[in-house]
Amino acid sequence: MMPDLPQSPTALSPRQWLIVMVIAVAALLPGIFQVPVMDRDESRYSQASRQMLETGDFVDIRFQDVPRHVKPVGTYWLQAASAQILGGGPDAGVWAYRVPSLLAALGIVAMTAWFAARLGGATAGMAAGILIALALITSVEARTAKTDALLVAAILAGQIALHRIATHPERPVGFFGGGVRSPAAFWLFHGLGVLIKGPIITLVAGTTILAWCLWNRDRELLRRLYWLPGVALTLAVIAPWIVAISMKVGPAFLEEAVGHALLGKVATGDDSHGAPPGYHTLAFLVTFWPGMALAAGGAVLAWTRRNSSDIRFLICWILPTFLVFEAVATKLPHYTYPTYPALAVLAGLFLAGGLDLVADGRARIAHRVIAVLAVLVSLVVAAVPIGAKLHLTGMVTPAAVVASVAGLVVVALMVRFLQSLSISRLVQLAVGVCVFYGLTFAVVAPSLDRLWIARSLVPVVAEARTCETGPLVSAGFSEPSMVFTFGTGTRLSDADGAVDALAVDPACTVAVVERRQSEAFLAAVAARGLAVEAAGQVQGLNYSRGRDIDITVYRAAAQ
Repeated sequence: MMPDLPQSPTALSPRQWLIVMVIAVAALLPGIFQVPVMDRDESRYSQASRQMLETGDFVDIRFQDVPRHVKPVGTYWLQAASAQILGGGPDAGVWAYRVPSLLAALGIVAMTAWFAARLGGATAGMAAGILIALALITSVEARTAKTDALLVAAILAGQIALHRIATHPERPVGFFGGGVRSPAAFWLFHGLGVLIKGPIITLVAGTTILAWCLWNRDRELLRRLYWLPGVALTLAVIAPWIVAISMKVGPAFLEEAVGHALLGKVATGDDSHGAPPGYHTLAFLVTFWPGMALAAGGAVLAWTRRNSSDIRFLICWILPTFLVFEAVATKLPHYTYPTYPALAVLAGLFLAGGLDLVADGRARIAHRVIAVLAVLVSLVVAAVPIGAKLHLTGMVTPAAVVASVAGLVVVALMVRFLQSLSISRLVQLAVGVCVFYGLTFAVVAPSLDRLWIARSLVPVVAEARTCETGPLVSAGFSEPSMVFTFGTGTRLSDADGAVDALAVDPACTVAVVERRQSEAFLAAVAARGLAVEAAGQVQGLNYSRGRDIDITVYRAAAQ
């Protein structure tokens, strides 16, 4: 192999750390408090975590009375703890359930910057940290109360330890020896990752290890990992909950988690999320924006310096994981997120010292093609605030205009950055992206009332109530945001279920009836000899299903 990349200086200065982390907070925090709870995964995770606090049952995961046995318990525990500590308990707003994702995303930024600095110096570390902080997928996952930011943080920590073990020829002295390259660190983070999202971390680490051993024609890495105590440590992390949930529900958790949530995604597109191979490669152009502008340079650097053990490890991390998820039938943009810190490191290394790699030939052409795509994607992203406002409301507000103007400034900064790649111009681009994200996530997105149907129903339902509290039943609009917004007792049903609830408690029941259920609802009301009156109406877009929604809120007619 070639010598490893230059590693001096290997630490960011306090000023550089401050710049990276301020950019990360500015890019990822806006919108955490303002955006309402989202369908569907965020609402399900947040509601299940809330029910842990309501019931005191921290073993069996449930959404209302329905078991949620598709993922392990780690994320739910962290969200419940966050809601209890920061939000005061079960009534905490959704922001409190998002905090673990935000903290995990900030951890991803810090670890990526530190790792890149160890490989290629402080400038590389600074660039990599900024790029992963700005990545559109990080901005989404940091603001969403679900597993993916937490999973990637665990994977990144484990991969850093694995890198240190793989690239140092001497075997660590003992299972707990070797500092940051301790096998114990690798297996600990592996166990935590499994507790968060099952064997996804095993897939990433396993394919990395396999590719490394095959490429180097050497199985020495296997000996350095101390498998017996390592597997024992992983089991020590996950076994207590596995035993507890198995004692409580029998084999139901493993059957659902392995049979549906894992194997069900391999051969067929689970939950209508199928896509052909190549999906993740194309999605990368958007999900890693604006860092995808350096994708060609990072790829050229990886190829030309592939004999460096550091670069070889990054390739072994990225390519097998990408190929596996391209082959799997079910595809969602966040599936390849575990590779993005490594991609950010390559981009940071390229920006810091590999600019000469695209000076001529096919590499220059590839870089220019990616540069043009980066500008085009930036133009599309800049148009989102105005486009979303026009599409959903038919009008444009000053806030949307200001946000899109900020997006156009980002386009100009992108062009300027591509003309002369440098860390200073990357920082300037980052400032522009942070302003754009702030306006888009904290101002424009929360104002798109047609998207936030459950929130729009809150004042209408409050006006319709004739009792201080009472049953709420939803017929035809069964998104989980209804349950998180109105409480665990909310019934998601159909026209007959809504009429049954009214018949049991006509004085206090409020029925939320979607237009497609209204005819059946009114016919059933008449057949049961009941009388209802419309108390209000809400229209919007069910973005989970991609269809318009027209809801009428009914209560018992005044006698």
